[in-house]
Amino acid sequence: MAAGDAATVHCNTIYMTNPVSLEARSGATVDVTAELKIDGQLILKTLAKLAQSSGSKVLIGKSLYLAATYEIAETSRLSIGLNLYAPSNARLTIRGDSTSIEAGVNNPGLLSELHGYTEYVFGPAGTGIFDVGGALKIGSTAKLVVDATSYAGGKASIPLVKYKSREGAFDPEYVKIMGLAPRTSKEIVYGEDGVYLDIDGGSAPTPTTSNPTSKPITANPTTANPTPSPATSNPTLKPTTAIPTTANPTSKPSTSNPTLKPTTSNPTLKPTTSKPTPAPTDAPTPKVTPGPTSSPVKTAPPPTNAPHPSTETRITLTETGVVPITSMGVCPPPETTGVVIDGKDYAAGPGTISLYECSIINPAYDLINIRLVNFPEGLWFELSFKADSVDLVIKSLANYKEYWVHVRTSYKEGEYAEQVHTDHFPDFDWDTVPTWTRFRKNAHTPANPKPWNFNAGPYTDEEIESIANNHFLSWYGLNTPDHVIETWKRIKDASRAAGRDHKTMYYWNAESFWGTEGIGLKNEYLRSGAVGTNGRKLYDHSNPEMRDWWVAHGLEMSQDESSDGVFTDNTISRECDNRACDLEATDKSIMVKKLATMVPDNVLDIGNYLRQMIDDGNRFRMSYADGSYFEGTHFSPGNQNDLEGILVSMQLAREASWKKKVVMWTGSRRNCGCGFNNPATPYCKPGETVGCIPQFCRGFVQVQDEPIALIRRDLEIAMAEFLMIVEKWSYGNFSMSPDASCEGWRWDWTHVDLLSKPLGKPLGPPLKSGHTFSRHFEHLSVKISLKKESHNDSAHGVGGDVTYIWR
Repeated sequence: MAAGDAATVHCNTIYMTNPVSLEARSGATVDVTAELKIDGQLILKTLAKLAQSSGSKVLIGKSLYLAATYEIAETSRLSIGLNLYAPSNARLTIRGDSTSIEAGVNNPGLLSELHGYTEYVFGPAGTGIFDVGGALKIGSTAKLVVDATSYAGGKASIPLVKYKSREGAFDPEYVKIMGLAPRTSKEIVYGEDGVYLDIDGGSAPTPTTSNPTSKPITANPTTANPTPSPATSNPTLKPTTAIPTTANPTSKPSTSNPTLKPTTSNPTLKPTTSKPTPAPTDAPTPKVTPGPTSSPVKTAPPPTNAPHPSTETRITLTETGVVPITSMGVCPPPETTGVVIDGKDYAAGPGTISLYECSIINPAYDLINIRLVNFPEGLWFELSFKADSVDLVIKSLANYKEYWVHVRTSYKEGEYAEQVHTDHFPDFDWDTVPTWTRFRKNAHTPANPKPWNFNAGPYTDEEIESIANNHFLSWYGLNTPDHVIETWKRIKDASRAAGRDHKTMYYWNAESFWGTEGIGLKNEYLRSGAVGTNGRKLYDHSNPEMRDWWVAHGLEMSQDESSDGVFTDNTISRECDNRACDLEATDKSIMVKKLATMVPDNVLDIGNYLRQMIDDGNRFRMSYADGSYFEGTHFSPGNQNDLEGILVSMQLAREASWKKKVVMWTGSRRNCGCGFNNPATPYCKPGETVGCIPQFCRGFVQVQDEPIALIRRDLEIAMAEFLMIVEKWSYGNFSMSPDASCEGWRWDWTHVDLLSKPLGKPLGPPLKSGHTFSRHFEHLSVKISLKKESHNDSAHGVGGDVTYIWR
């Protein structure tokens, strides 16, 4: 079988009774649910896998060379005519108490060898039969794991592997027994005929002396088969030989993998004894202290002057990669408190680098203990835990080929170039989490205030000061142009008084009319009988006069002396979804582009542009825009994986930041405006979406007091996502609504302490493994494990478990 091939044996293979040898190369898989009969030998090479389902049979006429993964389920049988040879990269898993593995069936005088990983997953009665038939050599790299969780017996001596003689023993460091009741005594005992697990003081039959490395019992050489077996023609397969009369290790082929060397022998990778260092990128990777399992957020702030962990490992890449750390134990080692991967010399771009090659891989190693430093920009980093290695997978941020079919077929690699002009961009610093804000309220003061508009009317000085001094930029565009300009002036004055330079932008919707007065709108500019979001009338983009008016007004407002630019909303042409038409050639798209290209270089042009569910992510807009607003980042349409929407959105944002674009990230997990405070409005029933309150707003509307615990939980999740994408000129907004007509906490979250805690510069890019991300800043380490949740919990049913560690 070629590398990567897959085969299933679902009926008896009686046609393979003639001399046949099967070789499964790297990455090949074989699933056996019936009977597989091979008259020759079976060779499983690195990363190959054979799995026997319950009740299946694999009958091998000659030898089994197992340099891969072999799993056998209960009531299954594996029969090996000659010997078993399992080198250090072998992984044999035996499940249940009714399996049968027998070697030496056709010639019981042969030597079998175990140098890799052997795992027993006990059934109620323990394990089944494993008999090598002749002599057994247990190599110095052999590992033994017993999972006795399902064991229902009591005191017993359970045979693990039977033999006629033995050389060597399992190093106690490589033996792990788990799942037994507390205070149960357990011991590996070496008998004359087998290795036993002794539970609660039971003893194995006829034990030998206490020396586990005693020499094997000598077999009668006349019983051996002196005729070379056809297996000897395979240089990678251990020849079938008689049991030697002496244990001469130099007379046998090496049992070690020549590509695997002890860690200490690798001159490029040495576990470093950490020392305090002033360089920000060498700040310590903190050890996570788990919090209560009932809370999704765990915080464990270490002392400010805590020493650098003494068991931190630093992996420094060369221009092309690194020689992997090798070990016969667990990797990454559980006692290693941190791993730093330094890419200062790395220049090879996308690719896969093996960091560890070990017999036992620890996929549960906490991602927050791994830190990337000094890597070049434009890359996406993922950690992959394989059967015998831990790999760093490096991808281009402009490559979307591994996502679902719509993304990988419509997204173009390298869509747009890096931004040239940035002098007009908003201010930015890493003191705290950088934010932007949005806000709106009814312009009139109601005569009879209601729960949904009691704060309507002019903005208060306190509201203006919060907008100006807690955020780097904002947009606003409701009511008359004079009102908008007056609001901008107040924000600018408050910002300057505090020594800041807050940027304001004009909100201008490209799809629907939001009721702004005094802007020269004509009825013929609107589509007859058509409405959009919240019943707003839609523009008629087929009317060239309307398009010219729309561009002229947006340009005029963006260049007011109190304005710093224009924010264009609703730029998508959904009629072109799935390449139904040319997205760049619609009347609406041309209108949006015309405004963006007419805006002077010193005026901001940002819009609701990048959206992961749109063809090519709408990335063509970035060729002429200064940046993008992000919303609906968790939405996964159609057959797209529930969690892929946020992953693609995060990559789109990181690509934009890499190319020096402004990113305005909206991390809100729900949209619960003031209108839902109306007690006459019912909650939505299943299937209802109009005229009712979404279930995910329960606890956030029609309440007497601020739901601070719910708000904080939302912020913890939303902020963790943002911190995985934030770079210079990236700003986050997290509140549940821009509606300022009622409670202040609905639109302004700057009072929540997480937003005022010190952040500091990032020490490196984020690291991903599966759906878990981690990243480190000067004053914070953060991890989020994304997970699917109910749509009653958040708008798009995506949540996460979060860890924050402040220092």
